[in-house]
Amino acid sequence: MRVMFTGHRNIKSQGFIAIDDITVRKGACSNLNVCGFDSSLCGFENDVSRLGRWGRKKGTKQHVDHTYGTENGYYMTVMKSNNSHCAVAQLLTPEFTSDKDMCIRFWYWLPAKTLNVLRVHVMRSGDLGEALWSGAPTTGWEVAEVTLSSPAKFRVVFKGVYVAGMNTAVHIDDFSVKDGACSPSGSCDFESGQCTWINIPKEDGHDWVLANGGFQGPPTDHTTGTPEGRFLLSLPPRKTNGSRAQVVSEWIQVKDTTSCLTLWYHMDSSDSGMLRVYLRSPSEGDLLFQSNSSGHSWTRFSQSVKRSKPFQLLIESEANNRGFIAIDDISLTSGRCQVNETSLGFVGCTFENGTCDWEDISVGQSQWVRGRNATGDTGPSVDNTLGSQLGWYMAVESYNGDQMSPAALQSPAMKQASSTCTLHFHYNMYGEDIKELNVLLKDGSRTTTLWWQSGNHGDLWQHGEVTVGRTPQDFTILFEASRTFNKPGHIAIDDIDFTNCTLPEPQPVCPENMFMCNNSVCVESNQVCDFSDDCGDWSDENICEQQGVVERCSFEQGLCSWEESEVDTPGAEWTQHRGQEAWPKHGPPRDHTQNSDAGHYVVPGTHLTEKGQASEILSKTLLPSSNCTLRLFYYSLDDATTRLTAQSRTQRSGVDDTVLWLRENSQSYSWQRAEVTFSSSVNCKIVFRYEQSDGHRGLVALDDISFSKDCVFDPTNSELPDTSPTSAPPTTSPAPTSAPTNPCQDNEFFCWRSAGKVCILASLQCNYHPDCPQREDEDGCGPCTFESNECQWLDTSDGPRRWQRQKASDNTEPPTDHTTETGYYMSVNFNQVSTPIEARLQSPSLPPSSPYCQILFHFHISSECAGSLRVLMQQADGSEAILWSRSHNTVSHWTPEYLPLGLHQQRYKIWFSGMNKVTHDCPTSKDHIIAVDDISFLNCEQSFKPPALSAYDCSFEDGSCVWVQDAKDDLDWLSWSGPTDTPNTGPAGDHTTGIGKYLYIKSSPPSIKGNMAQLKSPLLPLAGGKGYCFTFWYHMFGPTVGSLRMFLRTAESLEKTLVWQKSGNQGDEWLLVQSHMTFQKVHQVILEATVGGEVGDIAIDDISLISGPCPTSDLCDFEEGSCNWQQQTTDDAEWVRQSGSTLNPNTGPDSDHTTNTPTGHYYYLPSSTADRAGHTAVMFSPLYPAGTGTCVQLWYHMYGKGMGTLNVYQQNEDGKKSQIFSQKGDQGRLWWFAQASLQPRTQSYRIVVEGVKAGPSQEGDMAFDDVQLIDAQCPPRGYCDFESNMCSWSNLGGGIDQGDWLRGKGASPNHNTGPRVDHTTDSTHGYYLYVDSLVGQRRDTSLLISDMFQPSTRGHCLTFWYHMYGNHGGTLRVLINDRKTHIGDSEDGILKWAETGNKGDKWQQARVDIKHEEAFWLVFVYLRGMNTGGDVALDDISILSGPCSSSDDTLSIGLGVGFTLLAGVIIALILFIMNRKRCEPAYNSA
Repeated sequence: MRVMFTGHRNIKSQGFIAIDDITVRKGACSNLNVCGFDSSLCGFENDVSRLGRWGRKKGTKQHVDHTYGTENGYYMTVMKSNNSHCAVAQLLTPEFTSDKDMCIRFWYWLPAKTLNVLRVHVMRSGDLGEALWSGAPTTGWEVAEVTLSSPAKFRVVFKGVYVAGMNTAVHIDDFSVKDGACSPSGSCDFESGQCTWINIPKEDGHDWVLANGGFQGPPTDHTTGTPEGRFLLSLPPRKTNGSRAQVVSEWIQVKDTTSCLTLWYHMDSSDSGMLRVYLRSPSEGDLLFQSNSSGHSWTRFSQSVKRSKPFQLLIESEANNRGFIAIDDISLTSGRCQVNETSLGFVGCTFENGTCDWEDISVGQSQWVRGRNATGDTGPSVDNTLGSQLGWYMAVESYNGDQMSPAALQSPAMKQASSTCTLHFHYNMYGEDIKELNVLLKDGSRTTTLWWQSGNHGDLWQHGEVTVGRTPQDFTILFEASRTFNKPGHIAIDDIDFTNCTLPEPQPVCPENMFMCNNSVCVESNQVCDFSDDCGDWSDENICEQQGVVERCSFEQGLCSWEESEVDTPGAEWTQHRGQEAWPKHGPPRDHTQNSDAGHYVVPGTHLTEKGQASEILSKTLLPSSNCTLRLFYYSLDDATTRLTAQSRTQRSGVDDTVLWLRENSQSYSWQRAEVTFSSSVNCKIVFRYEQSDGHRGLVALDDISFSKDCVFDPTNSELPDTSPTSAPPTTSPAPTSAPTNPCQDNEFFCWRSAGKVCILASLQCNYHPDCPQREDEDGCGPCTFESNECQWLDTSDGPRRWQRQKASDNTEPPTDHTTETGYYMSVNFNQVSTPIEARLQSPSLPPSSPYCQILFHFHISSECAGSLRVLMQQADGSEAILWSRSHNTVSHWTPEYLPLGLHQQRYKIWFSGMNKVTHDCPTSKDHIIAVDDISFLNCEQSFKPPALSAYDCSFEDGSCVWVQDAKDDLDWLSWSGPTDTPNTGPAGDHTTGIGKYLYIKSSPPSIKGNMAQLKSPLLPLAGGKGYCFTFWYHMFGPTVGSLRMFLRTAESLEKTLVWQKSGNQGDEWLLVQSHMTFQKVHQVILEATVGGEVGDIAIDDISLISGPCPTSDLCDFEEGSCNWQQQTTDDAEWVRQSGSTLNPNTGPDSDHTTNTPTGHYYYLPSSTADRAGHTAVMFSPLYPAGTGTCVQLWYHMYGKGMGTLNVYQQNEDGKKSQIFSQKGDQGRLWWFAQASLQPRTQSYRIVVEGVKAGPSQEGDMAFDDVQLIDAQCPPRGYCDFESNMCSWSNLGGGIDQGDWLRGKGASPNHNTGPRVDHTTDSTHGYYLYVDSLVGQRRDTSLLISDMFQPSTRGHCLTFWYHMYGNHGGTLRVLINDRKTHIGDSEDGILKWAETGNKGDKWQQARVDIKHEEAFWLVFVYLRGMNTGGDVALDDISILSGPCSSSDDTLSIGLGVGFTLLAGVIIALILFIMNRKRCEPAYNSA
């Protein structure tokens, strides 16, 4: 016997086939953990208590085994029974013992369309347990895995049921066992193989292969992020397109009907092909996802899957012959997919998918449980995440514990929290039995309270927030709650989140004004030696003497050099405390220095009881100093009625104290940082003064006070003088007010920075409107220039890059700030980053706003590689909405953006989110900067009332009025007067005066096709009952004009609604747009222009808003609606307003006539098999006054084998009508022009369009568009001199980049490439059609199509004048076309005439005989030559019945007769003269 290996290599494919380490040994193959049933039963045996039997069976060609895939292998099958009933067979494995998880794997075949059953059980001591797995019907071998464990001996039981009468039975093969739990169904990280994912062989396809980094795929896997990690890779065979690879999961049986599917994918480029994910059941398959790009990085796909029956996941790649597609880390978890779950080791939770490893560790008589939709005293009815009864939260319930202790919910262990680490959560505390809810920090053996609340707070979700603070070792967070359970009520928490918790990442270099830590982290210079470990290794706090910072106190060893005051309330000294002793009566539960209850701080005198009493603590004496900075941390909770200030004192009595700093936020569970810079020309002391008021005193404390190295102290600590010094008092920027006491009432705000004793109502603080002279009432309320500080804007980034305040200089990017050009801005640098990360800048809590609120900010993106800037807003349900984003670099240093925020009835927040761009084209070594400056809020005060509509009018003579550019587009609208720079496009002047200004987009380079510019209005009020008329004028002239659109956008959803659009050349004239606005929401109007090509300038002018409806227009293009055209109610069918293609194939238009795009609108009459011959659909126009309109024009489309008849009528107001146009049958795939003269009327009339069905058919969709009434007579059919318009001639095909025929004249200020004079008038003021030869490439075509003409036995004569001037100018052709030809081999038509080359600077006439047996149309085609200059033009085209030769013969005969008669007369005259001369002598002689 010999063994032969045969390999077949596909020469088109990549990869290889290899074999190695061949071993042959005596005996059967044996492996205790693997059994393929090929040589024995491997110890498996039948359960003799059952009638049915499993048997070992050899494969057949129809049923091959799984091990070998041939008829030579064996498998186990339930043997068919002669019993008329079901036969149950149980196959038992050998005994196993494992108290740890083990995974069994097997292959099974459960034929579809049978009633047979296969289940897996565990049998212990002869007892059969519940089914652990049930098989789904299959069409072949499928794999399955089941996790088992038992401390006692057990057997695995395969229970098969054979139903009598079935042709096939149940099979199993290739049983195996491995230690450890199986991968969850459908899940795999591919590090140990393909799990249960199996390739499906495809003819002419390829396989997914298990690969690691660098194997012609991505450089690393997703699981480990290393080249050694493994993933599935699809590499197409060489030189093939569309090769498919499919891999399928096992049959998945979910316990919950909803699961979350997540996978990561990586695609080399958009040329890699297409990735698809299907959900497959026995009866159907649903496409879940498809993509052709992943942005050159691992990208996450996640989607909730709802199924109650078994299903499979199928992943398919349809690959091109270049690039790759890879997948990794597929997971299927119970519950719906959730977004924004915290990562990076700081474990938050929404509780929608479980508890996220948060664990109830209660031992008392209550416990935390996960719940939803609770009633009574078990929890609220809705959660905070979803705001619905379906959402989950954690609530406190009674428990049978034996200790009197609160319910405790503990987080997973976390480590190394940064100094800015902040915990966010939502809580709901409702009922009379509520005792308290506490948040604790458990750090080693010490537990410190961070946050606490007690009592009834109403049945609503409220936000809780507290800074966790710097925690260098492992820690956990605990939520402890206690209730009495004797009355209805509940305590619940939801949406736990950690922000800004990771330690900062090292940087290769630090900016000039920043400090580099020992670990290469960069921190602000003013944060060095302030008792906060901002570096993460304490190196910013361990070198203070070297930094010159010597005057600092943490109060751990006492009061340092701080001393009592002589002028405060006696006995009210500041005293040192620590949290575990002072809390909850006198101080916070933790200090700032150690972030624990063992640390120390100082609190003001605890015996202050009356209003006006004060407690002071004084620093050492400072000598005259410049730019001295005081830094401190303060704690203030429930202390709004008192006043805490830092003051500069130059006299011992304190009568002329200067306020340097005033505590503003009095409601926070966190230690807050403050700093102030001041200068003094005389000796002074710094005084912290705490003043009692009438109200309740809360918790207040100071800690970690430090002075910068610029502060110079008197080593002798000399006393201050008793009298006022002659020198000026110290100053700060801005200058503080001398105000040692608060002169304002309790309900007032003290304008402490303004001169004098200015008090305003407390309700005016943070209302978007500065009421204090120095604007201090709006400090920290949102607006910020960043010149002095961050205005409470906070970096909340979780990643390694953070927003930082940057001073502009020649070495920064950008080199200037927006405010002063030399000041400060906020920026984030994404250099040295090779993975996608996000950096967030969070606003302070913003006040409620008006519906017209907008934010104005200035931003800078240094390069394409910098990434994107987004603006996010907090929604009412706690989620985030993306308000705005921009992903390309800014041209100038600073770009402004106005962004609607709209109505907010509660406080809210916004974020600036910077996200880096990771591509192979972006070097990580360079700086990639995103910056923001000068944030302000417009029209946000709740009392704001919008101005009159006329305030939004604009003629653009002096700027853009209240209209602003959109900053996320590619172009700006430019202010201009006179012609634009590009020939053959743009207006000659503005619309207002002809010599004024207008706005336009420049289409010539550097603009490129697709570039867009948007112009935005402010937020406009509700349109009201009658609405308003929005009008503007536009100019769209040129061979490659793009599109102009008008949108409405609401401030609520930021969704844009298209209300009007035009595309392509509209002629060299200003045109009016009127739109009746009836929008009953606060909204914004957006005018958006898109570049179509290099010669396509678009201009706008004279925007106007007038209350009430717009005047009736004589033109309706159906772009905005029906123009008050109405359906007749007594007909048989309805006309339908449509865009794009109609629903039926082989009929109807693909686009409208107005815009010639799939987005334009028209009306069409659908056809169906239910139609009956003679059925009608009627639409009629609004009434037109008698005496208006002489000619009606429209465009119609009638394509399809089942086409009926289109009729147009003129109908009097009394109902009498007369037919003015009719067309019947299939007219081909084009839009056709129709016109009809209107009969004079003495009463108002309508235009009626009627569609008549031909019978049952799905190929009879007819349409009409662009109905217009004109007051002039209808132009003669077949003739056009182009003086007024293009008559029935229209541009067609060739693509917008290849250029249209343009209507122009020689006298245009826009110098075009047409002739100097037209043919009709022979003047510079006459019009003609021409092609811009400066546009396009050689052999580009421009097509001009005529109306349709009916055949004539006499034929037709085409006469036209043409002008072709210039070398290598191209070719002009005339073609004839009909429906058969158009559908057949020659779409353009049959050539009838052609002329090529330079014909001189003159007009030439051409005549072409047309003899055609079908209805036809004519096409002028200009084919560009090599030369980009020169002219081609047409004028005075006529198509007359009869041959051209007949008119020539008549003229010849006439001329011949005329010449003959003239010759006869001349001869007779000569003979007469000669005879007279002969006779003269006789006369004379006589």
